[in-house]
Amino acid sequence: MTFFRMMRYVLLAMCLTAFAARSLAQDNLTGRVYESNTHSAIPGITIRNLKTNFTTVTNQTGAYAIPAKVGDLIVFSAFSYAPDTLYVQNLNYTDIKLTLKQNMLNGVTVTGQQTRLGNLKPAPTLSPFGGETLVYHTDAKGNYNGGVRLNVFDSHSAEKKREKEAQLEKDEATQKKIAEVFSPGNLKNYIPLKGQEMTNFIGMYTPDIATYTSPEFNFTIYINTSYTEFMKMPEEKRKSKDLLNLSKGD
Repeated sequence: MTFFRMMRYVLLAMCLTAFAARSLAQDNLTGRVYESNTHSAIPGITIRNLKTNFTTVTNQTGAYAIPAKVGDLIVFSAFSYAPDTLYVQNLNYTDIKLTLKQNMLNGVTVTGQQTRLGNLKPAPTLSPFGGETLVYHTDAKGNYNGGVRLNVFDSHSAEKKREKEAQLEKDEATQKKIAEVFSPGNLKNYIPLKGQEMTNFIGMYTPDIATYTSPEFNFTIYINTSYTEFMKMPEEKRKSKDLLNLSKGD
């Protein structure tokens, strides 16, 4: 075999390999799934080819890859989003945007404004001595008997007290909001749990104030992640009335 003939066979083999790899790559529909409003990538979205019944999920960056051909129907779905069906016209890279279900409780997306209280009354303006500076002296019956009394008021202490009271009111309002969002009536729209399972889920995964008001908190991702973790437990444990007591003991 001459050198040139051998090189021809090598080049032919390389071309066949590249063609096979390209054909294999073209059998997969790839892309990324985003939330329509925030354009943030969504992990854990279920993707199913209705023709082949092949199912996969998006990774932590929202990316997906699923075997498909032109003419297939691909369904993208999750508990918190309205499903979307894609008719495959080609196998080009395709981004999908999902919309939150319309029955989502208003204000689920946490912003700084939602935790503010709009009905706080401004503290009264104090004099340099914190209110009435001079008070006429009276006897036990309240009758004026001459002389005056000087009231000295610690404005710094009062300011701290007002700040503390305002923070307590703010925390109370936020806690009430968390209780509304993580209630059975609201969560049933996103996770298929009932009865004791729902009670256990709420007891285990209701976030504290710091977590809920964190800028990184995303209700949808939090619920999907928590539900996936919860479903890894054995069914009898998920439905146990003693689950929360066992969790506290750990």
